[in-house]
Amino acid sequence: MRRAFWMALPLAAACLILACASSHYVRPDEVTEWDYTYSDTDMKMLAEKMVMSISEADLPETGEKPKLAFLRIGNRTSQHVDTEGISEKILVSLVKLGKFRVMDRKLLKEQAQEIALVANQRIDVAGAVKLGNLVGANYFLTGDIMSIEKTKGATTLAYYKLTMRLVDIQTSEILWADEKELKKRSTKGWFE
Repeated sequence: MRRAFWMALPLAAACLILACASSHYVRPDEVTEWDYTYSDTDMKMLAEKMVMSISEADLPETGEKPKLAFLRIGNRTSQHVDTEGISEKILVSLVKLGKFRVMDRKLLKEQAQEIALVANQRIDVAGAVKLGNLVGANYFLTGDIMSIEKTKGATTLAYYKLTMRLVDIQTSEILWADEKELKKRSTKGWFE
């Protein structure tokens, strides 16, 4: 009997632990601060800064709302960063803002792949102008996100920077550029 009790004890403990597990909704605007890695809060902060900045940009008057083709945001971090997520967040905000006519990103991506250099899937200047003329856009919006991570003992410091540019399709002139920086510190606990 005693042996059965001791054998059943780990099973009972496991059941107790599993019974304590829970799941619940949290507000989407709740800040995510678990560790130094890129999070949804970072995406929102970066996108909001870029949309606010571009909405205040002093662009040449064309008589009508300019057409904007949103290319890609390059990922120069050591992590998987969903750059499409940042792009979509910025795109939706720009459409709501109503200052630009925003081209469909999926259509642009398909057309860009046809024009891109096969070796590295990057569009050269002539290809970018061709793509812009093909879709009737006035401007390209593009950018890069990069990171630097440093660890000392149990503490990691991560620096993120999103840089974006608005480029005139005909002249390749950068008409607007901005950047947003984030720095996060994370310390591991005893049992991590």
